[in-house]
Amino acid sequence: MAEPAADPIIDSPPAPHPDPCPEPVLRRLLRSLPLSATVPVLALIAGVGVSVLALVQSDRLLRNEEEHRFALRVEELHSKLADRIRVYEQVAQAAASLAMTFPDLRWTEWNRFVEALDVPRRYPGIISIAYARAVAAAQAGDLVASMRAAGLSGFRIWPETAGAERVVNVFAAPADEANARALGFDMMSEAVRRSAIERARDSGQPAATRAITLKIDEASGAKPAFILYQATYRGDPLPPSPEARRAAFTGVVLTPVRIGPLVDGLTDALRPDAGIEIFDAPLAEAEVPLYRNHRPAQGDDGQGDGPGDGTLSVTRELPVGGRAWTVRYHSLPDTLLTAHDWVPGALLAGGIALSVALSLILRMMLATHSRALELAGKMTASLRLQEAERRQLFTQAPLGIALVGPDGLVADCNPSFAAASGLPREALVGTDVRLRFGDQAAVFALEAALQGESGKLESDQPLLLGGRRSHFSLHFQPVTADGELKFVVAFAEDIGEKRRAEQHIQYLAHFDALTGLPNRVLLYDRIAQALREARRDGSKVAVLFIDLDRFKVINDSLGHSFGDEVLRSVARRLQAGLRESDTVGRLGGDEFLIVARRVTEPGSAARVAEKVVAHLASPFTVGGQNFVVTPSIGISLYPDDADDPEGLIRCADIAMYNAKEQGRNGFRFVTREMGARSRERMDLEASLRRAIRENELFLVYQPQVDTLTGRIVGLEALVRWRHPEEGTVLPGRFLPVAEETGLVLAMGDWVLFEACAQIRRWRTRFNLSVPVAVNVSGAQFRDGHLPAKVARALDANGLGGPELEIEVTESSLIDDVEAAAATLAALKRRGVLIALDDFGTGYSSLSYLHRLPIDKLKIDRSFIHDLSTGAGNTSVPRAIVGLGRSLGLSVIAEGVETQEQLQLLRDLSCESYQGYLFSRPIPVEEVERLLGRLDARDAVPVG
Repeated sequence: MAEPAADPIIDSPPAPHPDPCPEPVLRRLLRSLPLSATVPVLALIAGVGVSVLALVQSDRLLRNEEEHRFALRVEELHSKLADRIRVYEQVAQAAASLAMTFPDLRWTEWNRFVEALDVPRRYPGIISIAYARAVAAAQAGDLVASMRAAGLSGFRIWPETAGAERVVNVFAAPADEANARALGFDMMSEAVRRSAIERARDSGQPAATRAITLKIDEASGAKPAFILYQATYRGDPLPPSPEARRAAFTGVVLTPVRIGPLVDGLTDALRPDAGIEIFDAPLAEAEVPLYRNHRPAQGDDGQGDGPGDGTLSVTRELPVGGRAWTVRYHSLPDTLLTAHDWVPGALLAGGIALSVALSLILRMMLATHSRALELAGKMTASLRLQEAERRQLFTQAPLGIALVGPDGLVADCNPSFAAASGLPREALVGTDVRLRFGDQAAVFALEAALQGESGKLESDQPLLLGGRRSHFSLHFQPVTADGELKFVVAFAEDIGEKRRAEQHIQYLAHFDALTGLPNRVLLYDRIAQALREARRDGSKVAVLFIDLDRFKVINDSLGHSFGDEVLRSVARRLQAGLRESDTVGRLGGDEFLIVARRVTEPGSAARVAEKVVAHLASPFTVGGQNFVVTPSIGISLYPDDADDPEGLIRCADIAMYNAKEQGRNGFRFVTREMGARSRERMDLEASLRRAIRENELFLVYQPQVDTLTGRIVGLEALVRWRHPEEGTVLPGRFLPVAEETGLVLAMGDWVLFEACAQIRRWRTRFNLSVPVAVNVSGAQFRDGHLPAKVARALDANGLGGPELEIEVTESSLIDDVEAAAATLAALKRRGVLIALDDFGTGYSSLSYLHRLPIDKLKIDRSFIHDLSTGAGNTSVPRAIVGLGRSLGLSVIAEGVETQEQLQLLRDLSCESYQGYLFSRPIPVEEVERLLGRLDARDAVPVG
């Protein structure tokens, strides 16, 4: 350890002219102390001085930070308050637009409009939204008569004395007792309101009154408020001049606003950090504020800090409907301990403590100096031991290490370096590696290290000429002593396996393992690059979303390995038909994506899509089989449809589904209507899930009637949806969504169990003897659990089976006839009846029809409709009736609406029918009335 520095006071030479002043007391004290005590004392004095300076500086900085935070808080509060005022003005303008768009607006429609705004929750402070109609004094009686005719029997205009022009409050919502008292009030009868109305009328902009007491508050006491007026006009919403506006003036929308609720909520009520005062005039002219949440400190002048109490205050001006409010914000004391309260003192205390600790440490260091000399010998022995250990570490280190002298010759190297180079150690020692390096960059790095600069590099060349080739990480570190280079340590690590693993991981992260195309991650990056290029060049980017039609059939029928080979073939064709600047990638499954850059017009994207369709049109040959794969393509464009990768892919996906709906094997550009339909479908799906969960579904029943006797021979259960907002939703709207999303399974289970429960109730009450038919979707039929579900529903309600009739469509049966026959046989064993619905519209085959245990055929309504319209003849219904008779099946016709159709069915000997001629589908209550009246025997038409 170095000797302590000499005392500058003791060792300084005597001055040639001694100071005649006496030596200071502190200097005499320091001179009398030994060196081991003088240095700690000086350190203590210096530390205390620095601590005091830190105290002063921290107090100033914390004060500045507090002022800055308060200024930001004021800006935030003022912006929120201004935003609320602007939103309330927009509410008045929206109501005025409604009144101008519908001049004959009634008070009930006005109430619905205002209730939809949810004013108490969304717009605190607004008491009501009212409309006052401008009317000449001579026509006031007509206005009173029209309002009374509209249902306001007690309507009158008050006060009765007024000028030539009156502006009368005719609508006020929400409809309550307080707002009802304001109806009929003539706004022009009072100067404050009249002035604001005239400003609103002449300017066409919202105009506010000064602070007033509202008519509805006069009985309960003064509550500061103001009224925001927005004029309405005939014809053009805003005539061009004040004269034209006066001529077209029809009234005003008035929005009374209480100032207290308007401002409340801007600050935290539990921990307020700022006080707010609002004045309806400049601060110098104002006497009493309109609003005050906390009283400012005594003596605050509103321009800066309070009188020595640390209070901050800022005054801002706020425009409100053509008027200017003065808002004063002042800081409030924080109930919690703040940094300003403790940081300066903590710094001072900590500084003093550190100074004391430093002085003690210095004293201990000086005291232990002598002991350090004793330890020097021990350290020398330890260094020798460490040298031996370092040598062992050098020779056994797994990292290649070579020591290169200042002349560039290898002084020594460990076995790992020799193994990395592929040469024996004896051939390396004494070699000038600058002449042997396989990579010239390594030579430059070594030259720099010999000049004293360390360097790193990676090389895929042989480490040394004549040696092995791999990927190496090299590091050259110069070692100096007293500014002189002693040697350079060269580290060499073989990272070939590591680099190959990283490259493989990088490939898997950005490319599809099956097709070798860019995957979703890389596609998003390519789209982002194309968008940046398009923004710079002003061009367009097209995204083509490609989905292979009916690819699931290939996977299910031929196997996934066969499908994978098809996907690879499709990928090769897509790549072959694109420009070098375009990108094709695979999103997953059978979905591909093309990113087309520098698209000048939509036609260019269409040509790319046509090329894709053409390339995939020729048959594929895979595994010795030839077949054609067709694509459905959706196209979106930047900047027309979206401006980010996610939006472009979503829009192209929507367009692709539209292409599938339009027949597949084609392409469609996305349109706003598609997006709206997609959003509507998503909303409908979410609502339908809620409907199933919250029991919004209900059943209606349509009677089935004997064509000759008119007796009820059955009932068909049909599902309906009672939407809480839209009312009854018909199946044609929600059943397709249920089938697409799989919700039809849960819905079908509910219908089955609810119908069985209703059958039990009717059997108990009316001794019901006719079956109730339940439609089963294709998804339910193919689910494999239908017989078990039917059995559980029957057993739960104590039913034998013939009380229930299951209706299935032809399309549900023809996909797998053997499985369909097994399912129907299981249902028949349970005793239920089977009806084949929509018969004649599918691909019926007599070869399997006689094998299925069917009890009834239902003639589709399209054939019945043709009987009376002349669009066809009776050949198809006649054939179906004959087929049913020959197979021993009963036949029922659906959709019978006229007596003419019924008579034709009687002539064809059709056994039964259902349709609007006898009854529409009716709810449970009406069915029970019908059963109670007829006892299911002698039915007559009910609707």
